[in-house]
Amino acid sequence: MKGDEIVVGLDIGTTKICAVVGKKNEVGSIDVIGVGTAPSTGLRKGVVINIDATVDAIKKAVDEAEKMSGVQIKSATVGIAGGHIKSFNSRGIIAVKNKEVTKKDVERVIESASAVDIPIGSEVLHVIPQQFILDGQSEIKDPIGMNGVRLEVDVHIVTGAVTSAQNIMKSCERAGISVNDIVLEQLASSEAVLNEDEKEIGVCLIDGGGGTTDMVVFKKGAVHHTAVLQLGGNNFTRDLSIGLNTPESEAEKIKKIYGCVWLDRILDDEVVDVPSVGGRPPRKISRAVLTQILQARAEEIFQMFLGELQKNDLLEMLGAGVVITGGISNFEGIEELAASVFEMPVRVGKPQFIGGLTDIVKDPIFATGVGLAIYAAKHGKAGEKISRGSDEKVFNKIFERMKSWFSEFF
Repeated sequence: MKGDEIVVGLDIGTTKICAVVGKKNEVGSIDVIGVGTAPSTGLRKGVVINIDATVDAIKKAVDEAEKMSGVQIKSATVGIAGGHIKSFNSRGIIAVKNKEVTKKDVERVIESASAVDIPIGSEVLHVIPQQFILDGQSEIKDPIGMNGVRLEVDVHIVTGAVTSAQNIMKSCERAGISVNDIVLEQLASSEAVLNEDEKEIGVCLIDGGGGTTDMVVFKKGAVHHTAVLQLGGNNFTRDLSIGLNTPESEAEKIKKIYGCVWLDRILDDEVVDVPSVGGRPPRKISRAVLTQILQARAEEIFQMFLGELQKNDLLEMLGAGVVITGGISNFEGIEELAASVFEMPVRVGKPQFIGGLTDIVKDPIFATGVGLAIYAAKHGKAGEKISRGSDEKVFNKIFERMKSWFSEFF
């Protein structure tokens, strides 16, 4: 296989690190040929706090993926998340020089929209065009070749902390992996679980990981809003640990085996053996009790996202409803609970549009890893790699490279 046919997505998460190796196929997606996972202990809420532990986990996940795929992994497209991620919409305006819009004009108007004040210590991670407006005509997806004198663009800008990105890159570099691109994790997950019709009609994707739960809203095929909530699977585990008076390690096992967030699904006589602390014998506790604990936390997360949607006037544009992916979507009853909160259709998003080892990655926990590999297949490896000892601003190189595939969004 040629080197440019192989793409790798590396999901560096709070609870697990996942490497997905894909081979580009004819339909613009990937055939999965290798997967590797390893427990993650070096991150908190999506941010690296222990580089050595993160490096070891990356090496284990990559080694497993290499053995399965028979491919030596030297570079990857990497995900980023965390509370430092901020986003907003912006508009740029320019005069068209020669009355016919060129690629240069498109680049200039996007740069105009990107010329905004951002917090010290942050840099632009994504500039995603939503629509172009030419002489007052809106909803243009690709204005190149059209005649006009005034070109505008609406974009969605995502920023992140430079230090967080640098620590991710340093961890990858020490593990022997060059970083081709850094991608917001919910954008990556959307590549794996959303179809184009949903993005066009309007859909909200909620991606629940171990440390954070992330949201992205699409309308008319473009990103309209992103948000990060610093609550995730680890909060469910701690709630159970405290509520049931059991160690967190045991609470995690109980959550995975018996986790349910919709009380109507539980029978009155269902009980669960719960280990005690301090050498005391295990106790039998009604499954309804642990369901109430988990349902309260899940409802809190959904209510916070509902508030985010209401605050930004986004609810009415969600014609395709809500899609839930990531580890949180494996809770029994998650669709019923979400539907009751959002009052619209809800489905669980599993990786799709892929070939190869689909049985291995069909679980929603692989959505981000698979999505990163699909993202790499679609947008390529344009420009030089952005790790390997570069002292330049991380996101400057990302932005320069992004300009080469702006048109691919349309």
